[in-house]
Amino acid sequence: MENKLELFLKAILETRKVWLLEAKEGFFAMLEDADGEPYIPIWESETLAAQAAQGDWEGYTVTDMGFSELQQWLKELAADEIDIAVSPEAEGEITAIPSYKFRKWLQPYDDHSFKDDDSDEEEFDYGDGWAQPWS
Repeated sequence: MENKLELFLKAILETRKVWLLEAKEGFFAMLEDADGEPYIPIWESETLAAQAAQGDWEGYTVTDMGFSELQQWLKELAADEIDIAVSPEAEGEITAIPSYKFRKWLQPYDDHSFKDDDSDEEEFDYGDGWAQPWS
């Protein structure tokens, strides 16, 4: 019999996305284990994520994230030492994946379609002759 993680990985390979609960744009549901370690919960289907949007997560919006964006995000999560909780159970049981390992697993499936939008950043004008190259 296949375990939960194997089933999860097979399911997301079919759709090339995962599902999350979003409180507001860019702020996602989180949970902690008994030791206070933080996790971002993700689900393999919209239905399962919607079923989890209750209790502390009541009112959260179900949203999806493609592999390319997820690949970039996992890099940030790994730097912040936040791991992934695969389809957490209502009873609080989680199947955890370290962010850096999940990112490595996703790498061959990243189509590089997601690009950070840096258009809101303005170039700083240092003035004539002020900025010199480092020697």
